[in-house]
Amino acid sequence: MKRETKKDVYARYGIEYKGNKLYCEPLKKWLNPMLPIGTNTKVGDAATWSIYHGNETLTPDMFGEKARAVMENVGVSEIKASCPCHCDGCYCDSGFYCYDSTKAVNLQKLILAKMYPEWLERAIMAQIEADSVKQLRIHAAGDFFSESYVDMWKRIAARFDGVIFWTYTKYEYAVNAFNGLDNLSLVPSCTPAGFNFGTCAELLYKYRKLTSMGYRVHICACGTNMEKHCSDCVHGCKAIGKECDYVLFIKHSTRDYKAGVDDPDEFKAVCEIIRNQAN
Repeated sequence: MKRETKKDVYARYGIEYKGNKLYCEPLKKWLNPMLPIGTNTKVGDAATWSIYHGNETLTPDMFGEKARAVMENVGVSEIKASCPCHCDGCYCDSGFYCYDSTKAVNLQKLILAKMYPEWLERAIMAQIEADSVKQLRIHAAGDFFSESYVDMWKRIAARFDGVIFWTYTKYEYAVNAFNGLDNLSLVPSCTPAGFNFGTCAELLYKYRKLTSMGYRVHICACGTNMEKHCSDCVHGCKAIGKECDYVLFIKHSTRDYKAGVDDPDEFKAVCEIIRNQAN
């Protein structure tokens, strides 16, 4: 029996694939596969999906040449970005996210998600199967901008129940949207003590407040150890709803891995909590 190739897999989903490129019929152009793999140090060897972040209405004059061309090529004069807010010091405002090329890619994916979701869903499913993806972080950048977009990811996760998905959200309607999908963990970015990230001092305050309210809380080791990757974590995000209610993160950026380490004693206290966590 002939071995099925990546081209064959994509063809089953109605997408032409050639030379590690796929033809996007709606945009009339060849694109890279939708899910980069092994390009995000924090995530490790998992695949990632990103769309343009922030809560702004995006227009061509906000971008450099590459990102501006993405909008002009599809005749889009403005499009709303994907988050309910644009946090001060947002992770996605630093490092390679600032490159015009990265903005162009994430903007193009936002356009696909909003304007051509049927094609996008097929392209993502085809790649998961063709590349034998085992773990996928939804939204290294971006958030669940609509309920229909949430539904797309529910269908994808349900179809590939052997793949581990994890994601984060600031949208209230998305928090419980994936209940019943054992292979998808969603971490709420908003807690009764504020956002789930901050400096070590802020994290200690949030941790103590949340635990005093009876919540089960983990602090992620990201920001303490460059060798710690999401894809090999055995607690925290994967335990949400099972062993814990909230996950807290030390503030970090692509430029400064320990941007939230503001005091040696407070950092030591956070590390001690992490060491003593179960799982």
